[in-house]
Amino acid sequence: MQKDWLFSTDEYICELRTVAVLVKDNKILVQKDRNGNEYALPGGHVKIGETLENGLIREIMEEIGVKIKCNRLLWSEECFWEWNGKQVHNIAFYYLVKLCENQEIPDNGDFVSQKDNCNVVVGWLPIEELQNVIIYPEFLKKEIYSLDGPMKHFISKG
Repeated sequence: MQKDWLFSTDEYICELRTVAVLVKDNKILVQKDRNGNEYALPGGHVKIGETLENGLIREIMEEIGVKIKCNRLLWSEECFWEWNGKQVHNIAFYYLVKLCENQEIPDNGDFVSQKDNCNVVVGWLPIEELQNVIIYPEFLKKEIYSLDGPMKHFISKG
């Protein structure tokens, strides 16, 4: 089994993530903890030796059970924050994706459990509601309106 591109010490956690930006009917696919109020985009850790795109395709299949196609790289981000007394350095790559033919994610207003983590739910959030919620990455609130623009790099400190 391949190992995640993730390592930690007593003081640090360093990780490489790949993330999906999936938009349909003016809604964006998001995830959150079952009882939480903070949203994030679906994705996960890349395995050592795996491409970012292949890692994202695998993660979405594992978590949501659908096949996607990566259209293009939108953004890269270096994100720094503290978690459980450790300094986290996360490097993330955000891809504009689409569902493959004959693939669907229900859009009935409910959030459904992810396949590999019953504490996390996924669902569609209207884009106009992004301004009223806590969502990571924070730059999404502005950049969601520029998906046709050039690739951008962000540095976030939390």
